[in-house]
Amino acid sequence: MTWLYTGLTVSIAIWIVLAIYVFGQIKKIYDKGDPYTTKLLTVWFVMWAFHHTPVILASVYGVWPLPINKIVAGAGGAIIFLSGIIILTAGMGTFGSYDRSAGKDTSKLITGGIYRWSRNPQFIGWGLILLGVSFAGPSGFALALTILFMMVLHWYTVRLTEPYLERLHGEAYLVYKSKAARWIRKPKKE
Repeated sequence: MTWLYTGLTVSIAIWIVLAIYVFGQIKKIYDKGDPYTTKLLTVWFVMWAFHHTPVILASVYGVWPLPINKIVAGAGGAIIFLSGIIILTAGMGTFGSYDRSAGKDTSKLITGGIYRWSRNPQFIGWGLILLGVSFAGPSGFALALTILFMMVLHWYTVRLTEPYLERLHGEAYLVYKSKAARWIRKPKKE
């Protein structure tokens, strides 16, 4: 199992290095008011692959096993995982295009569909997918990485994305922000 712990350590180290680069580049892009570039999106996806792979491996190999019945954990993990797929797909579908969904097209503020319930359904979906994988294992290590993932996304959303969207869309974003939750809640009535 030395190979597993070595692989997990190397993957997480690469993820951290890429995260420092990616979030620094995102800050520069947001400061200029530009959309994401294809190069940055590619590195963004590679960065998250170096995070998500250890989550999956830790779950498959039961790193730091959670004291949960395996059948309950597997069934609960599957339900959480599928819920994440549905929410992620709904978020991407509401955007209507890959460019808009991936942040390359920021010309239109999306406020309908699942975005009435949450300003960040794609992040919620990814978080639930990873949470489902963590419980299906059930792996405490995978769960810790999933919690770290959600903390990073919260930091990214609060510190970088929301100020950028306020500058980009002005009053329209502030109105939207007052109606839709950052994470999730029933939409406020008009």
